[in-house]
Amino acid sequence: MNDEIAELADRLDDTAERLAELSIELLQGALADADTSDQRARLERSVTRARRATHKAASILRESMGASEPFDD
Repeated sequence: MNDEIAELADRLDDTAERLAELSIELLQGALADADTSDQRARLERSVTRARRATHKAASILRESMGASEPFDD
């Protein structure tokens, strides 16, 4: 069971990393296009919130297995 939880935590970390990359792409695209629309800003904030939540979920799973990896916001 611990192996499965560790695997899920790793997958969540991978997802959090991809969300971080997506957030950067959104910001770079906004800068390149000189886009100041609220829609793009809201999307980037949502992606960032999802990344934080995903990273926190991975940390919670690891804590449940006895690993000490504090959530770094």
